[in-house]
Amino acid sequence: MDRNAILTAYTTSFSSYSDTDSRTTIEKVLKYSGTNFDIRKRGDIKKEVAIFRLLSGTSIDRVEDEKPIDLVQNFEVTVYVEQSDSHSGKDNAYNRLLEITDQLIDWADTTDGDSINSDVETLTMTGVNTIDEDDGYLSTNVNFESIIKIRQ
Repeated sequence: MDRNAILTAYTTSFSSYSDTDSRTTIEKVLKYSGTNFDIRKRGDIKKEVAIFRLLSGTSIDRVEDEKPIDLVQNFEVTVYVEQSDSHSGKDNAYNRLLEITDQLIDWADTTDGDSINSDVETLTMTGVNTIDEDDGYLSTNVNFESIIKIRQ
């Protein structure tokens, strides 16, 4: 089990889902690297981005097993949407952020873990944070949990 490969599989799976979904395809899906400040300074992020980031992982210990065989992996997706100064532009950005959030939730509801990666057993959405408004963009976090096989 390679956590980086699984993180890549999450991003690839969501990108594919976004491409085939009836809603507008998200512009960019990335893996987390660095801090949020680093992300905001990237020049290639123009209008919207979903950034996948691994959080804590906890092994599932069973009495009958010598070593754990599963890992509960928490991860979050931070969604940034650029907003303009006009009132209608702000409304459009807010609506787009909600649409991307809904798309992430639907992705988790309709995607089987093994279609993401052979080591991923389950995918569950666990929560959505409030929408934050900062200089020129809106953001929110969508939280997920997966059970991952760590050994056969």
